[in-house]
Amino acid sequence: MYSSLGIIKNSRRSGQLVGTHQKLDKAARQLLGKVIPKKTYFPPEADILYFEGSRGPDGIKRKSPGVDEPWHFIDPSKDDGKLIKCIVNHQFNLTQALKRDDAVRAAYEAAWMAHAITDGLTPAHHYPYDKVVGELMSDKDYKKLFGAEIKGIMRGKNLPQAMRNNWLYWGAGGVMTKHIAFEYGIAYTVATLPLKTIIPKLEKADAEDVDLKKEFYKTLEKINSLQMYEDFLQSGWTTQLVIETRQTLVPEIIRIVALAWASAVPKEIDKGKKVGKK
Repeated sequence: MYSSLGIIKNSRRSGQLVGTHQKLDKAARQLLGKVIPKKTYFPPEADILYFEGSRGPDGIKRKSPGVDEPWHFIDPSKDDGKLIKCIVNHQFNLTQALKRDDAVRAAYEAAWMAHAITDGLTPAHHYPYDKVVGELMSDKDYKKLFGAEIKGIMRGKNLPQAMRNNWLYWGAGGVMTKHIAFEYGIAYTVATLPLKTIIPKLEKADAEDVDLKKEFYKTLEKINSLQMYEDFLQSGWTTQLVIETRQTLVPEIIRIVALAWASAVPKEIDKGKKVGKK
């Protein structure tokens, strides 16, 4: 999913314009404020959004491609557990940061956990890219050009094979080309929707004693059952996909992010601070 100006290194306005992750985070933060006790502290919207864009997971891909990048892909039919482990680690770290009154670390963990959840529930991230890339690359290392690593350049045993592999990955109808096109469709759809129209209903009782793993996998199954990415690969962006994005995909992502944040709030402490929208 796009995080807007994350591709612009150290941009002061990174994440403030049109970012899909940022808009979903804003909606989730507002929803969270409605379901947790009013005097419970949680990082405000501005602090969470600070760790998106160039300071978020997408920023790593540009700053140090291929080095310690978080893996936000999941195959619903054959889950290896990597993504949920990443999400639960953020959950634990967020809880510890809130207990320590570490507002900066709490905002960081909240943003990165939300990013992982959003990517993991996005249909384009359910495609087995690791398998495809492994087939197209004869070497797991990234090709180097003039001393700089170039992410996504497919290797080959010879020049013709390298050209073929890169066309299958980046060319018309290529694996990554389709991925980008699908996420662009979601980004465009989300950008046109008023924030208040994409915030789902959530009861306070729903945010108590949240089983994050159970809620994540239940929502993953619900979204995967729509077969949105498969429909896109066959027919491109259609009116039906737009409807499913607006009515199901986006509200479900916002709901799970809010529940995930709620699950990380320590119950034994009360900061005496009000929960606000900003």
